[in-house]
Amino acid sequence: MANGKLREYYWHVMTFLAERSEYLDTEHFAFRFPDEDIAINRQVLEATLIMRDGSRLFARASLDDQAAVREYDYAYIYYDHHGNRIFQYDDAPHHPEIATHPHHLHRGVKSKQKRERVYPLDVPQVNFIVIVEKVIERLESSAQEK
Repeated sequence: MANGKLREYYWHVMTFLAERSEYLDTEHFAFRFPDEDIAINRQVLEATLIMRDGSRLFARASLDDQAAVREYDYAYIYYDHHGNRIFQYDDAPHHPEIATHPHHLHRGVKSKQKRERVYPLDVPQVNFIVIVEKVIERLESSAQEK
């Protein structure tokens, strides 16, 4: 039987996206969001959101429903319309020097020649909604600059 907390979480995320549909290109062939049964039964959120400006957010998070729904083992990577990484949040445990370990942030294009710089989190908590809000803030500030 599907967990009620996961179902509530799923529909909270879907409502959030529906309320921000003016930013999303849901007709784009690469736009992908899991259906309810897949997200709940696999306890994972995997999505590719295409924004109207051509930028993309790749999201993957495992979902823990023991108390409240918690996202872990996550990666949120936002790319501009050229495919250059803007930012990446993840909780891979490979940066113990970061104060918010294992949670950390990468900014800018990923370097193939040198070790890339990592940053502590700039948000109180990383989750799907917080990261989509960051993307929308960036889209709005870019629109104001034009």
